[in-house]
Amino acid sequence: MSYIEIFDDKISSETILETFKKIASLSYTYGQQDNPDTPPTGMVAELGLDLEKQNFVKDLRDLYMSLCPSEITTQYNQMDRAYVNLFAPGEHPYYHSDGDCMTLIYYVNPIWHPNQGGETKILQSSDRDVFAISPVPGRIAVFKGSLRHTATSFRNMHRFSVALKFKARV
Repeated sequence: MSYIEIFDDKISSETILETFKKIASLSYTYGQQDNPDTPPTGMVAELGLDLEKQNFVKDLRDLYMSLCPSEITTQYNQMDRAYVNLFAPGEHPYYHSDGDCMTLIYYVNPIWHPNQGGETKILQSSDRDVFAISPVPGRIAVFKGSLRHTATSFRNMHRFSVALKFKARV
């Protein structure tokens, strides 16, 4: 399996709550198409790359640069996109790949219980085994974007996650 890192306890409880309130109040548009042959799922809010206006995006970018190994951040050092995924209960997103990039996911919801669901599932190289990342409040997951992955929805609440994509500088 390729690079996957999970970071907990890097964001304060106060910031987790503040961020959730801001993210939940954004304007969302209907879905994103994961693959050319699948319908759009969920909703999305673009955050933009202007770090002067997006302090939280800047903070996540800085955490990526400080927490991940230098061989990762040296190669994948150009933030290419920042957005929020929103899935309603019972939605079923598709497996997809983000291409040649590093993907950072920040789990926004301030509460979670294992029976809620909401995991990010990553297919291992065999396409038969799945590695799941629990959406623990404030958790940051970083993985190779070429890994096929999908979100799962929560059982009875909306699931918010911030995604940042880092490409190699050309």
